[in-house]
Amino acid sequence: MSHFFSANTDLLNKAINQNKLYSTQPKREFCKLCEASLQASVDFFSHGVGYVFCDDCNHLNGIYEDTKAFIEDIYISDAGAQYAAHYIDEHFEERAKDIYLPKVEFLLNTLPSTTNKILDVGCGGGYFVYAALLREIEAEGLDINKSMVEFGNSQIESLIKTSPLRFESEGGFFEAIKKTDADVVSAIGVIEHLREPKRFFDAFKESKARYLYYAVPMLSLSAILENVSDDIFPRQLSADHTHLFTEDSISKMHKIIGVSSIGEWRFGTDFMDLYRHLMVKMEANNVSQRMINFLYDGLGSKIDELQNVLDLNHTCSEIHVVAEKDALF
Repeated sequence: MSHFFSANTDLLNKAINQNKLYSTQPKREFCKLCEASLQASVDFFSHGVGYVFCDDCNHLNGIYEDTKAFIEDIYISDAGAQYAAHYIDEHFEERAKDIYLPKVEFLLNTLPSTTNKILDVGCGGGYFVYAALLREIEAEGLDINKSMVEFGNSQIESLIKTSPLRFESEGGFFEAIKKTDADVVSAIGVIEHLREPKRFFDAFKESKARYLYYAVPMLSLSAILENVSDDIFPRQLSADHTHLFTEDSISKMHKIIGVSSIGEWRFGTDFMDLYRHLMVKMEANNVSQRMINFLYDGLGSKIDELQNVLDLNHTCSEIHVVAEKDALF
């Protein structure tokens, strides 16, 4: 996350340019999650984009459509190389163990029985798949970004001599979910990026998989900070995050899919974002190291403790959920 501090201007300009592209798309008339009609009035603006709450499910929607052209420009153009550049790094194994192994452990500790296979959709560079393989769980991944799949396979092949990731077109992506023999479908930071989430919901319902493990970004303090700081890179809500979940819209999504939550893990980076916003602004104001030390001692060194307050009160920026298909399905 250090580059969010050091490269604020470049990241901010990139986000603004992507928001400008997003703002040229047709206006959204229906909720991206539940497809109910949206009100015409805007609830707030952030970095040039308006956002509106759905009156039916309380999901937060960007006021423009995620068109196929927009999605292709963000994720697929140049075989996905531009988007992948943000995620591809030289610390694959370290990142997988530090960030994704805990996610695998949460899944395994939540499931009532031993899982046989995981299909990780939107697998990106395959960090979660690799972490699952380290725990001797059969796992494969699929993604529409060819560059990230190639990168991930090269990393995993060099480490454990297997290539478990595969590239799929948008249409093939959903067909692969329907046909999977995995008992767990995982979607870590994926649902918010889908152009048509309903196709994912329907594909999972049609599949033989019993469990869905997902993580999504939530409306939280981070989005509020972005609303009042146009000169700071918006990590939570902009560019490829055109909508955010709320506790209400999570419940609505479960009803749509036909699942019930059996395990939830909430944690966020809201106070890290607050610290980042303050640090970037202070450094722009040429404050002394003594002032920076004061901010670190009073806030930076207490981030985990402060964040825990939001996590426990269900107002943090991210949620992980393991859900099981209801008996009807």
